[in-house]
Amino acid sequence: LLNVFTMAALLVAPSLTNAQINTPQASSAGSVSSVVGLTDVTIDYSRPKMKGRKIFGEGSDFLQPYGQVWRSGANSGSVLSLSTDVEIAGTKVAAGKYLIFTIPGESEWSFMLYSDLSLGGNVAGYDKSKEVLMTSVKPSTLASPVETLTFIISDISEDNTSANIELTWANVSVK
Repeated sequence: LLNVFTMAALLVAPSLTNAQINTPQASSAGSVSSVVGLTDVTIDYSRPKMKGRKIFGEGSDFLQPYGQVWRSGANSGSVLSLSTDVEIAGTKVAAGKYLIFTIPGESEWSFMLYSDLSLGGNVAGYDKSKEVLMTSVKPSTLASPVETLTFIISDISEDNTSANIELTWANVSVK
């Protein structure tokens, strides 16, 4: 009887040594979703933290310098999913999944949707021909800083037919 237990322990031990240990990522996963009109809208993203760093500004002292394409999140980029065709900033956007990219600026940001999800967060490989939408938006300054990047589906209209995609981080809000 003892030999059977010893044999069973020897067979189980190797599988325990191959077990993966999951540790928290520096930029946790985030997701926000809402139904706007008849459309399921979801944003899946990774949430970097300020951690005492300067986030948006002019020059190399900033994590995301003005005028440079940003994957609008951490890790592999942020993904917007739309269950039906919609109109965003006057542009028709087909149902599907898109990477969200931005170009931060002091008085104006560019907001882009990108059709090739395989690009992930590789901004160096950005191909303008795969851009589905590009629009300019005005940033606003927040009274209190937001430590962790946050996407919100905000300002849903009274008749539930329109909303804003809002990005907040550091002292900036962009809708």
